[in-house]
Amino acid sequence: MNALMRLLDDARQKWARDEAMPLKARAKKASEYALSLALAPLYLRELTSVGKGVRTLGKPRIDNQGVLVIGDHTVLRSVLVPLELVTAPGARLTIGKACSLNYGMSIGCNQEITIGDRVRFGPFAMIVDSHFHDIYDRSLRPPPEPVHIESDVWIGTRSSVLPGVRIGRGAVIGAHSLVNKNVPAFTIWGGVPAKQIGTIDPAKFVCPEEPVVAGGAP
Repeated sequence: MNALMRLLDDARQKWARDEAMPLKARAKKASEYALSLALAPLYLRELTSVGKGVRTLGKPRIDNQGVLVIGDHTVLRSVLVPLELVTAPGARLTIGKACSLNYGMSIGCNQEITIGDRVRFGPFAMIVDSHFHDIYDRSLRPPPEPVHIESDVWIGTRSSVLPGVRIGRGAVIGAHSLVNKNVPAFTIWGGVPAKQIGTIDPAKFVCPEEPVVAGGAP
């Protein structure tokens, strides 16, 4: 009952937020919101665990042979092309609360990928924890290296995060970037390979659910 009340309250807030829109447009958004909630259990039935209020816009491609967990109120968009979530046998992919996964993106997990809360991905982003094969002998598979993306990170369109990378809280990865090394918290990175191009003032970072702790991230 509490979960239902929260969903209804969220729907009311969205309706009020869009009050400047024409009634027909508001009704269309409301119907799409309800449909995305209703279809999520069907589209995500292969997952190990799905949180409350998870929504799917379009049908994602899911291949879960390990453990795949998605937290409350995360949104999966497959409106133009499907997003893809794949776990190998024995692997664990954990996606936190209130994340936004965009169309065309791909997450391939062969050992461990952890994504924190409120992480946003642009279209066609890619996260992998394995190189899948040796560059000389395709029959050889190098060992996977875990990937950790902390909370409140923003990863831009067509960016790639490679095996063994940790991205600190509140970091921003620019579009079309290739991340092959650890990214400190509250920094801005871009390029191929990605390099630091700016910083974010933690004092101006606002997140009521999880206060900033100085020195709390790499």
